[in-house]
Parts: sequence; structure tokens; C-alpha cells
Amino acid sequence: MNEDYLWDKSGEPDPEVQRLENLLAPLGHKLDKTPVLSLPKPIRVPYLLAIAASLLVFGGAVWVAWQRTRPAWQVATVSGTPSLKRLAKGESISTDSQSQARLNLNDVGEVEVEPNTRLSVLAIRPDEQRLALDHGTIHALIWAPPGRFIVNTPSAQTVDLGCQYTLKVDADGVGLVEVSVGWVAFENEGRESFIPADAACITRPGKGPGIPYYQDASSELIDALHRFDANADQSAIAVIIEKARTRDAISLWHLLRRVQPDDRGRAYDRLAQFVTMPASVTREGVLEADPKMIDTLWNTLDLGDTSWWRMWKSRGPK
Repeated sequence: MNEDYLWDKSGEPDPEVQRLENLLAPLGHKLDKTPVLSLPKPIRVPYLLAIAASLLVFGGAVWVAWQRTRPAWQVATVSGTPSLKRLAKGESISTDSQSQARLNLNDVGEVEVEPNTRLSVLAIRPDEQRLALDHGTIHALIWAPPGRFIVNTPSAQTVDLGCQYTLKVDADGVGLVEVSVGWVAFENEGRESFIPADAACITRPGKGPGIPYYQDASSELIDALHRFDANADQSAIAVIIEKARTRDAISLWHLLRRVQPDDRGRAYDRLAQFVTMPASVTREGVLEADPKMIDTLWNTLDLGDTSWWRMWKSRGPK
């Protein structure tokens, strides 16, 4: 037998080998001609880096475009080093001793930020523009509908009711609002103060809004109000009642809601000397702190109707 045949089928075949090949042929391997799925070639690292860089550039462009379309207060530097150009929700502006800024939002109003002030944006929606004054001084000129512009302080929220005012917060968190035009409400956990033009009001951490007073009131009255607000000084009540003028009926009205029945009766009697009591209001009802009667008394002060405020409280921002 030629051995080359066993290796590569060349040469003369052996008959016995051929016979065995014929017998075993049905059991032999048949070549599968189905195409084999080819695996991709390994992706090179530079290619992956290029894809990642492209995604980062695209994502950055999208983020910048989104930032530019977010509602935001426009910021103009009045003095000092320029800072932010826009102030959106979640952002803050801080001024040092040499810098001032002016914020503007077309449908809302303008806010001037004095030196050494920190102001943050808590909400910026069509129905609510809410800032937070941590410390410092701002001047607000608001033309948005009443109740839309709110500034939080450490002890109360300041609700604009169509006005112009100055709001200050000192290092201890004590706030003071001074109203120039319209009126403002201080509110915290159900404690309310209504401050008209030419009046002021203090709010203290742990105490909330105090009793408003006209800024031309006597120093004795203002001092007594501050003592009562700060420490519930009972001796201050007699001074408030004695020193109140007709114009100070607003302070007496707020006092009605914060004293015990005996002192409420004395405040009511003093108030009755300045305003005509409505037929629906009785001394006994006021002594029992009837809320409807006390609201009706407010309406005798010619400072607006409380019904609007109650409606805002029930439907407006919390």
C-alpha cells in the first residue's frame, strides 16, 4: 500500500482501505455551509473616548440651553463687583459691604439688594414668586397681583398685597418691614399682622409677627408695643391703650387678638372711642374673640376688606 494515500489520498489506494472508507462514509462529518456569525472587532479605546466626549459636549449644550430658558430674576449690579446675571429657583445672591444689586422680573417687580445681604429664590411660578431673606436689607417695588410675591424671613413670611416696602433682617433673625405704598401682611403659623402704608412691624424668631404701628406714633406707644411683643409685658398694655390716637386704632385692633378677655375689653372700649362699631359687632362677642366680629372691626379702619385676605389664605400658597 502506498502510505501517501493515508496522508493526503495521493498515490495508489489499497483496496482494503477503500472498502473501509466506503463502509464508514455514511458516518463521516458533513461540512455545515451555513454562514457563521462574525463577531465585531474589538472597539478601540480612542473611539470610546471620542463618543464620550461628544456626549458630554451635547449634554452640556442641552444644560446651558435649559438654564437660559428657566424662569429667573434678572440681576443688575448697582455697585461693587458684578456677580450673577440670572437668579433661578434654588440659587442665592450675597452682597458684601461694597456691593449692591437690583433684581427684576417683568411681571412681578423689582427688588433692590443692599450691602451685606443674602437673598435666595425658593419658588418662581406664575402664581407664586417666593424669596428668602436670610439677613440684610431689600427694597421691593411690586406690581404683580396681590399675594403673588412672598419673602420668607426667619420668623414670618412677608406677603405683598400690592405695595412698595423695605424689609430688614438682622444677625439675630429679627425682621422689620416698613411699608411705603399699599400694604403688607406678616404671617406665621396663624399669627397675622397687617401693615398699611406709613406703618411698620417687627417679627421675632420664636414670637412671630408683632403689632403694627404707624411710624409717626409716639415713642411711648412704640416702646410699649415692642415690650409687649418681645416679652408679653403686661404693664405695656395700659400704656398702649392710653397712648393710642385715632390713627393708632390699627395697633388696638391687633392688640384685641393677643390679650386675655379683661385686657381685650379695655382695648375694645378704647377702640370704640375712635370708630363706629358695626351693628353686627358686640362687646361680648369680641371678648370671646369671635373671629367674624373682629374681622368686621378691621373693615371699619378704612384699610381694605379682610375677605380678600381670607380668600387668599384658603386658596393661595402655604
